[in-house]
Amino acid sequence: MKKNLLLILYLLITGCSVNPVTGKQDFVMISENQEVAMGKRYHSQILQQTPAYEDAVLQAYVQKIGDSLSAKSHRPNLYYRFTVLDSPDINAFALPGGYIYIYRGLMAYLSSEEELAAVLGHEIGHVTARHSVRQYSQSQLLGILSTAIERNQGKSAGNIANLASGALLSGYGREMELEADDLGTQYIFQDGYSADGMLKLLSVTKDQEVYSKALAEKRGQEPRSYHGVFASHPTNDKRLQKILDEVTSSYPKGSRKVISNYLNKIEGMVYGDSEKSGVRRGNEFFHSELDLYLSSPFDWEIINKPQSLVFTSPKGEAFLQVNLEDLNFRESPRSYMERVASNLYQGKELKINGFKGFTALSKRSGRIVRLAIIYKQNQIYQFIGYLKEGLNSFEEFDNSFLEIIKSFNQLDERGKELSKPLRIKEYVVQEGDSYKHLAKKSSIPFNPEEQLRLLNGDYPDNPLKVGKSIKIIN
Repeated sequence: MKKNLLLILYLLITGCSVNPVTGKQDFVMISENQEVAMGKRYHSQILQQTPAYEDAVLQAYVQKIGDSLSAKSHRPNLYYRFTVLDSPDINAFALPGGYIYIYRGLMAYLSSEEELAAVLGHEIGHVTARHSVRQYSQSQLLGILSTAIERNQGKSAGNIANLASGALLSGYGREMELEADDLGTQYIFQDGYSADGMLKLLSVTKDQEVYSKALAEKRGQEPRSYHGVFASHPTNDKRLQKILDEVTSSYPKGSRKVISNYLNKIEGMVYGDSEKSGVRRGNEFFHSELDLYLSSPFDWEIINKPQSLVFTSPKGEAFLQVNLEDLNFRESPRSYMERVASNLYQGKELKINGFKGFTALSKRSGRIVRLAIIYKQNQIYQFIGYLKEGLNSFEEFDNSFLEIIKSFNQLDERGKELSKPLRIKEYVVQEGDSYKHLAKKSSIPFNPEEQLRLLNGDYPDNPLKVGKSIKIIN
């Protein structure tokens, strides 16, 4: 135990380094070279999971803004790499060593270059303040401490230290997020943008959070958000307002910039699903690569996840999940189902638009589920229909499960055209336009009016202004 304590004491003494932002000592267990190597290693993994958006002009535009901001930062010695990721997720993040990412999903909901600069500035702030490195170092120390305690006092004591370690890695937390907002505001202000750009960005993300919470409640899920640090709207947050006031009074504003028309830069950018992931249009789903068509009852929602497709009923009471697996054995659909599933009853052969399959009911943990498989070439489409836990009205939804399963088909000429992704288009508001009117003509697959409002900063109920340029989706 004494040796372990001496090791921990040694690490505490030698692991301190000057924070580039505050000038104070921070506990870090990796050098700057190791930090950069860590970012480089994870960068390749990130791009394997989520590829970069294929638009060289847009990528160069984001890199140019990031380069200008990072030159004003506390760590201008780093070479920062800014990447737009091809995902509809509304998010941005930074890796150690200057690797920064923004999802095209977030870019769609920004309305100005100033807001984009605020996103990049905020993420640069996480890098310059070494937030991830500091958390990593703390987790490493707690890991060593956990091992030492466990060896001497048993596993239960060690588990307490593990819980503390997990808490540190669960997120940056309010203090670090506010520090990144402060630093990002400094960088954009010194680069010639308004400090209010950060406030506008956080208003966008707060509106997304409010919408996400309402949607998650309807689906019976946990909400997800990019910035979740403000209990109230950021315009009413006193600490944020203090940050903005201090930046504008303490730092010189950069020379006037030539700011690009942001809507022109993102016009034509993919909105929502990419062609590679399959495209939702209303209650229909089209996938060009798989040559696949599915549809649902009109009022059901289609949720397109990376590894599965989920159809959910209007109040989130029933779900039908679709997965894809390789066919490895030459066997009938019935034989496959009987081999991989148990407690089957009411089994039935399927023949849907020329494709063979099998469906049955099954009981899992006392709950009834609808199972189905369909063979298409050398692949198996698996369908699992189930109810939200605690509900017992399976028969009420089973016909809808079967309706979706029986819609299985390959793409016709119409489907091939509609499998192309939705894109952002600039539109000038005309006399008589309203969000309700535009939503009726929109191709947005779910909650089109709310989405149009979020896209244009008018959520939840701001009216349109004649002559204003807004984003619509085609």
